[in-house]
Amino acid sequence: MKKIFLIIISSLLISCQNNVFTNIAKTDIDIVTEIHVINAKENIENLIIKLYKINPKYINKNEKFDSVSQVIIDIFKEVDINQIDKTGKNNIDYILKGFDKNFTGDRIYYISKGLYGMINASYNYKKKFYLTDAKLDAQKLMNTAINIETLVWRLSNTRNGNSLLIKTNNMQENKMNLSFERLFGKLINNQENMAKIISSQQGRVLQKAAKGIVSSIFLPIGF
Repeated sequence: MKKIFLIIISSLLISCQNNVFTNIAKTDIDIVTEIHVINAKENIENLIIKLYKINPKYINKNEKFDSVSQVIIDIFKEVDINQIDKTGKNNIDYILKGFDKNFTGDRIYYISKGLYGMINASYNYKKKFYLTDAKLDAQKLMNTAINIETLVWRLSNTRNGNSLLIKTNNMQENKMNLSFERLFGKLINNQENMAKIISSQQGRVLQKAAKGIVSSIFLPIGF
């Protein structure tokens, strides 16, 4: 019994030691970055669920997955850093495919996959951050915020005839439901805030595209 007790105590001490060393290896910026990564993922997951809820026909057009939960698992799965498109073009292509009027498949899947791919790239495909890690690029983080604004504009303006390709904000009980606008706003602010934190730390000046450009192009977020 005494031997078992000593083993348990030793295990707890080792665990505490590991936690201490892990915390020492992190700066305040690392901890803040991890929080922003979590926030981004949660906001995108909520967006995916809401987009399918208001556009249920698209999950039936998905050739790979039968449910929204399967789509979410696929979009958030870990990527192999050695096999990713380092230019960031693939993620833009996913989004553009989702807006292609000739495409007959699951638009929400491709748009969401491209959106998360861009944001994942802006954090160097990492979830945990430490003192020794390569520093994030503040301009890439800001560019993802710009791309999200472009995405919102396209969702609100891309039509097939008189109907939007993908519905977002809608009327409920004679009131406009702006929950999509709020979610996208949170996602944009999350990226902009992280960009400002990194740029202030590095003493860099951020650039943001002119308002008129937002509706026309997506900026590749390379790695």
